[in-house]
Amino acid sequence: MKIIEKQGKSTSKIIAAFMAENNLELDDFKFEVVEEGSSGFLNLFGGKPTKIKFLLSDVEEKIKKFASEMLTRSGIDSADISVSLRDNAYLVDINNVQNAGFIIGKDGKFLDSFQHLLNQMINKVEKKSLRIRVDVDGYRARRSEALLAKVKSIAEKVKEKGRSITMEPLSSGNRRLVHQFVEKESKLKTMTVGNGRFKRIVILPPNAKKNVKPGKAPRTPKQ
Repeated sequence: MKIIEKQGKSTSKIIAAFMAENNLELDDFKFEVVEEGSSGFLNLFGGKPTKIKFLLSDVEEKIKKFASEMLTRSGIDSADISVSLRDNAYLVDINNVQNAGFIIGKDGKFLDSFQHLLNQMINKVEKKSLRIRVDVDGYRARRSEALLAKVKSIAEKVKEKGRSITMEPLSSGNRRLVHQFVEKESKLKTMTVGNGRFKRIVILPPNAKKNVKPGKAPRTPKQ
C-alpha cells in the first residue's frame, strides 16, 4: 500500500488537487484526515493547514487482485500468485494450482487469452501502457526452450537450403523471443507477416527478397 500525505486549506480542495495531479477517480484511493486545519486569529495569525493521508494500492497488488479474481471466475479456488517487476514487465507467476492444464489450455492459448485480458484490465485502470506476462508452473519457460530448439533447427535448414521458412502463428511474446534469437544468427533475417494477435514469423536467408513466397515450417509437437 502506497501512502502519500498532503496538506492545504480545506479537505475538499486537497482531495480535488490530489485527484487532478494523479488523474484519479474517488474509487481509486482511500483517505484519512490526519489533522483538521484552523483559520487562526482573525483568519490572519496562527492558522494550521489541514493534513490528509492518501492510501493507494501498488500496481503489483492490483495485478495480483485482478489475477486472483479471474482465476476464481474460471473455477480455480486455490493458487499461489506472485507478482514481480523485471525488464520493464510485470511477471505473474501462478503456482500450486490443482488444474494447471485447464489454465494453460491447448498450446497455451487459454493462458495467452488470460494474459491478454489481464493486460487490458490493468491498463484500463492504471491508464498506462504496462506489460504483463503470466506463467503457470513454469510452463512458458518449458515452451520457450522447445520453441527455441525448433527455431534453431529451422535456421539450420534455411542456411542449408537457402530458402525462407514461415513458422506457425505465434503470440507477440514468442515472436519477440524468436526475433531476438535469430538476430544472433548474423547471416539470417526475420520478418513478421499476417494480421491479428497471432502473426507469423518468416526466417529468411541473407539475400532473400521480401516478395519471395516462403515455405512453411513443420508443426511444433504438442507439449
